[in-house]
Parts: sequence; C-alpha cells; structure tokens
Amino acid sequence: MLPNAPDLGLLLVRTDYSDDGAWNDAVSAATTAYESDDFERMGARLQPVESLELSNLGPGELAALPRAGHLSLIAVADAQTMLDQTVLFVDLNDFAGQAGRTFRSIPSEVEPIVANLSLANMDFAEFEDRVDPDGVFRGF
Repeated sequence: MLPNAPDLGLLLVRTDYSDDGAWNDAVSAATTAYESDDFERMGARLQPVESLELSNLGPGELAALPRAGHLSLIAVADAQTMLDQTVLFVDLNDFAGQAGRTFRSIPSEVEPIVANLSLANMDFAEFEDRVDPDGVFRGF
C-alpha cells in the first residue's frame, strides 16, 4: 500500500534496486535546491518509499496499487532514473481514464513540478504537454 504523501510534496517511489549509490544520487539530485532567477528555491519535498514489493513495477501497475489515502500523483525512481537521474512522474488520477500517464523531468525541474502540482496551481497535462521529443520536461 502506498502511504500518504507529505503536505505540499510527493512520494518518490523506488522501483529499481540494482544500485544503492545511484538511488542515493538520484534522491539528492531530485531534492537539491537549484538556483533560479524566478524565485528562491528550497528543494523538492519528496518522501522516499522503498519496498522490494515495488521492484520493477511500471506506471500502470503503480497506478493500480492500493493507497492509504487520496493520492493523485507520484514521482518514481526507476531503472532510467538510476542511469540519468531523470524522475518519472505518474498520474494516479482515475478521472476520465487518466491513470498511468507519465512524463520525465530533469532534476532541476522537479521542485517546481512538485510545488505547482501539490498546490493545484498547474495540472499534470501542462507539464506533460511541454516535454521534449524524448519525453523529458526541461522547463518552460
């Protein structure tokens, strides 16, 4: 069962257990406070979730997991994350069959994504629609 997310934050679900050092690096990269001209950054609020039962689960399988409470979005550290530190965002929203949609983000954009989606200032599609051809969001 996926736990509740922290206030104004998301769960960071680990699905790849091949390299603990890469996992630690990915968590660090995703939560670092990167400098920005727009506003003062404090780092993304991500709560790591680790369980071997989550190993190698894909977006659809993650979306189908039971949840402790309302949870409409998660960040995922999968095999690709361990290679390049991009974070996979998975929409868990069951409304209109949206569950399972995904996009990736470079680490420096994780904080604004988490902040804007947690506050409902923006929605999943606004980021999903702005990914590069390789499926990675690199900012507006």
